[in-house]
Amino acid sequence: MTNSQFQLSAAEAEQPPVVTASGDIDLANVNEFSDVLNRAAADADAITVDLSEVTYCDSAAVRALFAVAATTKLGLIVPATGPIITLLNISGLDRVATVVTRD
Repeated sequence: MTNSQFQLSAAEAEQPPVVTASGDIDLANVNEFSDVLNRAAADADAITVDLSEVTYCDSAAVRALFAVAATTKLGLIVPATGPIITLLNISGLDRVATVVTRD
């Protein structure tokens, strides 16, 4: 289900590294998403993932975020309302990551 164009960037020089995603994160691109997360987190004590422009996130993306949270302190930036914050709450990801909301 890729309706919105997926885009991904990483500012690994920042501390903590920041990965910014937009569009849909799903089975079609989750490997790229996971690879970027893992590279950014490789030598970091923490990582921030900005999902504020993500329009859809499937269970594969949630698993990738849980995998990072298992080894690195994870911070997430998400919209204050909508499907992404709801997904974090339902999946329990909000209990293993620091979540910051944006309006």
